[in-house]
Amino acid sequence: MLRLALSLVSSLQTGARIKQSVEQSIRRAVIVVAGIVVLLFAIGFGLATGYHALLVYDFSPLAAAGLIAGVLALIGVVLLFIGLHKSRPRQPDFVNAPAEGLAMVDQSVNKAMNQVGPLTLLAVAFAAGLLASRRR
Repeated sequence: MLRLALSLVSSLQTGARIKQSVEQSIRRAVIVVAGIVVLLFAIGFGLATGYHALLVYDFSPLAAAGLIAGVLALIGVVLLFIGLHKSRPRQPDFVNAPAEGLAMVDQSVNKAMNQVGPLTLLAVAFAAGLLASRRR
């Protein structure tokens, strides 16, 4: 009976966490899309301004357009190389491994304490210790 009640509460908490993470993802996506739209307008405005600035400095329209296209192609090639660059796989850090393991245990204990409660967790730990000491 207790197991059924705990599983029901756990499934309700899981559903709430999923709903919260979906809402956060949607908010984040909307903000990113708005930022991309603003950046595209800024790029378009900057290109038009650069084109007209080149025309003011006695470039022909064809030369001004070619110069802007060349700079954009150069930027695109640099971004392509950056995107295709493979990073080396990170070597495991054996010096920090014990600290990371303890941090994971601490995080798990905190999560269990938040879900079940400190008194229940203390009772379970006491019972587990008692059973472990009796088996010897």
